Amino acid sequence: MPINDRLGEQMLSIREVATYMNVSIRTIQRWIRNGTLRAYRVGGLLRIPPLAVEHMLRPEEMFDPYDESHKQLNLF
Repeated sequence: MPINDRLGEQMLSIREVATYMNVSIRTIQRWIRNGTLRAYRVGGLLRIPPLAVEHMLRPEEMFDPYDESHKQLNLF
């Protein structure tokens, strides 16, 4: 299912995002750790909002780093 179709659905797993972006799981984990990709802990698992993936694919529309609603959690 294309990522655009998932925008109104549940958050994505690291594996789903890695597969979609054709990168390794470790790359996704690194992006989360350094704040490049926004993620949240849900029930002990890291989940990524589909919109965060869209922001990575369209850097000109990146979220405002000063917006507190996008504040990165200390995940690792």
